Amino acid sequence: MKLFLDTDVVINILKKKQETIEKFKVLVDNNTDFFISPIVIAEIYHGAMLKEYKQIEQLFSFFKVLDINAEIGYCAGKYANEYSKAFNKISLEDYLIAGAVKVYN
Repeated sequence: MKLFLDTDVVINILKKKQETIEKFKVLVDNNTDFFISPIVIAEIYHGAMLKEYKQIEQLFSFFKVLDINAEIGYCAGKYANEYSKAFNKISLEDYLIAGAVKVYN
């Protein structure tokens, strides 16, 4: 199984939220492949304190990072164009993550 993690999920793991940790352990036990975007990495470090870096790096070592490319930018832009009026609180970063999920299946 492949699973792309959003920033909120990674934050919940780092904060050791019990429900998220339990689900994460089940997925690890089932040999799930975890993926993140460089956007998730940037968002995590943006809100992190220096003392948290080691824990973050350890967690990130479990994940495969998917590159952002022109196809993802195109897909994200189309999503933003189509949905931003109805869902105006969705950030461009989230559209880029959605584009990556779409492109990488």
